[in-house]
Amino acid sequence: MLRYILVIFIFLLTSIYSFGQFSEQIITTDSSNIKINRNSFYHIYKESYKDKDSIWYSVHFIKDTTRLCEEGWMRKNGQKIGIWQEYNFERQLLYTWDHNKGFLEVNKPLYPYHEVLEKMKIKVDSLIISSYSQEFYDNHVKFDFECYAYYDHWETFDNEREWISDYVGSWTEQMTNKPNSFQFRYQLRLQKSDDESIEMRITLDSLGNYVASSDDHWSNYGFEDVKGDKKTFNICTDTAFEIAKHKGLIVTDSSSVSGFLIWENFKKQTFYNGQFRYYIIEFKGKTEYNAGQDREGIINKYNVYSFNPWTGDFIEKKKMKTKQEKGKHSGFRTGLLPDND
Repeated sequence: MLRYILVIFIFLLTSIYSFGQFSEQIITTDSSNIKINRNSFYHIYKESYKDKDSIWYSVHFIKDTTRLCEEGWMRKNGQKIGIWQEYNFERQLLYTWDHNKGFLEVNKPLYPYHEVLEKMKIKVDSLIISSYSQEFYDNHVKFDFECYAYYDHWETFDNEREWISDYVGSWTEQMTNKPNSFQFRYQLRLQKSDDESIEMRITLDSLGNYVASSDDHWSNYGFEDVKGDKKTFNICTDTAFEIAKHKGLIVTDSSSVSGFLIWENFKKQTFYNGQFRYYIIEFKGKTEYNAGQDREGIINKYNVYSFNPWTGDFIEKKKMKTKQEKGKHSGFRTGLLPDND
């Protein structure tokens, strides 16, 4: 009995301690909504202004809330704007990031091996420019200082060797070991001023050689073999919509029609592994279904008008669909799939 009481007492103490580590406070004023979160590491202040697309975001260390971690402005979609700076607990500046100008400078004495990342980025930039053009890079490509660095090596477990890929850091995270494998992430836009973009990932080995991959679920891991001398996007979206109307597009509700850049993956482990297309999609309806007990799904149907963004030429009209399914313990959602039903 005494042991049982002791277990309950320890459980209550642990629960009280955990509750003290995580809390949320919400404050509403005439002009803004304020959310204050506290966890084991940070004190997070987030003020969203009602009449502006603006959020003030400020993070301090929970051990000493006078010590700033980072702060700055962002839009309500989470996009950071303006200049942000991040500090460690010792009040040392880690980096300065100007999100408007696309400029980031790290405090290099605190970032071992950062020069390796810089050299590898030069190789990636050159690869994109040589595959397409300087004009394409200047007008459609943006590096968001998103990359992953790894240390790949063999390790032995129970007398069996396994190839291990240890994550060691990134452009803004201090690296714990010298990397020998790299993955860089870029954003590709149809127009330079577009907010919407698709991601392109490029993997290099320790020597800076391109590593082909067919593992492409959400982003472009390859290059397109573009024909012709002018290798930059050259499409007018207004003209594309007019062509689509002549091909059968009917716009009665603007919310049911949209246009966007997409990467069509060939699923091959080669350098040229796909192609860019500009899609105009027209929602045609949905079908709901049950897939067993406590599981349901939705199939959305579309007409898709496909264009070559390099030339602006109309390619084809095709039927496509998306599928999503959810249950008590799992679910999934697909991208656009061929609709052969």
